[in-house]
Amino acid sequence: MFGIVRSELLKMRHSFSMKLMFGAPLATVLVGFLLSSHAVQYSAYNWWYTMLLPVVIALWAAGAVIREKNTGLQNIVCLPFPSAKIWIGKGLALTAVLFISNLLMWLFTTGIASFTTMNISPLDSIIGCMLLFLTCLWQLPFVMLIASKTGYLPSVLITFVANIVSSAIGAEKTWFFLNPYAIPARVVCPFFKIRPNGLPIEDGSPLLAVEHIFPALAISLALAAAAFWICSKLLGSGGKSNG
Repeated sequence: MFGIVRSELLKMRHSFSMKLMFGAPLATVLVGFLLSSHAVQYSAYNWWYTMLLPVVIALWAAGAVIREKNTGLQNIVCLPFPSAKIWIGKGLALTAVLFISNLLMWLFTTGIASFTTMNISPLDSIIGCMLLFLTCLWQLPFVMLIASKTGYLPSVLITFVANIVSSAIGAEKTWFFLNPYAIPARVVCPFFKIRPNGLPIEDGSPLLAVEHIFPALAISLALAAAAFWICSKLLGSGGKSNG
């Protein structure tokens, strides 16, 4: 499996996806600085999890599927591995990209805040970024499945709209954990201390409570495991039948 993941990452080395891994966090931080230099962390993180991160996740996942479909799955059927295993490897490669992108977001945001105003501590920032990584993980295989059925652009648009609407409507509800799209925006509230609409959270708000984080995280990770398994089986059935 490590060889498959390494091979996928090497194939992505000069791709648009790899440029997004570095470029998307950097662009988000620069936009946050231009919009509000004295509160760059608030602005950048809000733009990141409500707008930019859902888009790049969709672009990465949809791109991985469409590239293979455009070649008639030749890069999969010619490999001496079960197709399901290859698709799992692709998902794990995208998982590494998602992790690094969120880590870079933390580094860039904390770095620029060191020269402006540190509104969010480095510890709270890294916890928030890692929560975003873990609670958004399920979207990678899910978008891959959507892209295999609808195509590139529809899957990107569906993901973007679902995240935007859920962040704006569902994240602050008591039943937010029933909507996986709303979970990322909610679990980072105690650490970023901003609402999905960008406004600061007042002291004593239930949004600052942390007891809901572990159940919501467990739901997201269970959904990710199920989505990766289903994705590997359904997409793998389109390749070799020996999976």
